[in-house]
Amino acid sequence: MNTSSPSQPSTPSQPSSSSQPSAPSRRSLLRTAGLAATVAAVGLAPARSAVGASRTPDTYTLTITHLDRAGRPTGAYATTVTGLSGPGAAESVQPYDPSGTVTVRLPRGRYILDSVLTASGDGGGTDWIVRPRLDLDRDTTLTVDARTAKPVDVRPPDRSAALLHAGMFLRITHDGTERFLNQVVNAPTLRVAHLGPAAEPGSVEQWYDAYWRTGALSYALGHTVTGSRAVTGLTLRPSTQQLATLLVHGGARSGAPGTATVDLLPSKGPTVGLAQPLATPGTATFLLTPERGTWDVLYTVRPSTPDGQPTSYRAEGIRVRAGETTTRSFDGAARL
Repeated sequence: MNTSSPSQPSTPSQPSSSSQPSAPSRRSLLRTAGLAATVAAVGLAPARSAVGASRTPDTYTLTITHLDRAGRPTGAYATTVTGLSGPGAAESVQPYDPSGTVTVRLPRGRYILDSVLTASGDGGGTDWIVRPRLDLDRDTTLTVDARTAKPVDVRPPDRSAALLHAGMFLRITHDGTERFLNQVVNAPTLRVAHLGPAAEPGSVEQWYDAYWRTGALSYALGHTVTGSRAVTGLTLRPSTQQLATLLVHGGARSGAPGTATVDLLPSKGPTVGLAQPLATPGTATFLLTPERGTWDVLYTVRPSTPDGQPTSYRAEGIRVRAGETTTRSFDGAARL
């Protein structure tokens, strides 16, 4: 069993994370919020000839048809086309037509297509279809078909556990540029699919994080894959023996009971995390997937007076192994 000495406190002025068990942690939300600046639409500067005269880049018509799970045209979609390279590298558009078929003109270049279709029947849910490589060098017609999407089925071994929230993230790189995409859900109804040709080997990195809870036990299930395509469906059913245990012990300050917040999230990538309250002295127990990499913990002690400041501690890069228990202790908590 691995143990560690209590972490050193960070500056007391650090804000406390949300204490709602089902809400992503403040730090993880900040990570995700930073993606907006990456894919935000910005003005496209006109290209210039060798003699300095401005000209309009070549443009092409992109026609997209959206089909629901029954194969019928649907207006229940949100599609984004984001530039990666070429004259259209700075473009980001969200074309829409309620008929399900929409047309937009864009400059020549490499793009990403990211489409979310909302299902109404059979329990509803979200179909997320990603085309990481869209080379627009001619008029192009394509179909986004919800029937191609497969379920994301990532669950803990305890069938009584309930999903709190989950997020799937992609990082797509090309020609020195990277773009990020994500979908965050609070129900196990996400389905995903790749669309179109493969991109370059290693240019598509994708990861999924899901948080489940049963009683006082929390599950943090993560998975990563790198290749040339977005994933089509994902199934992960780890056994208890394949998971690692992380115990976070919180002591009682000055011997008096109190309340703290424990934030847990993977060290790598923009992601969602888990925030949960902890009555001190006490212990928060997490079962984790080791293949997700290292994990970070933010431990925040709530002030005992209305005008007091929270005190936060960080433990970053925590390595865990399947079948083993790792502990982190704060505020003089007894260590195992």
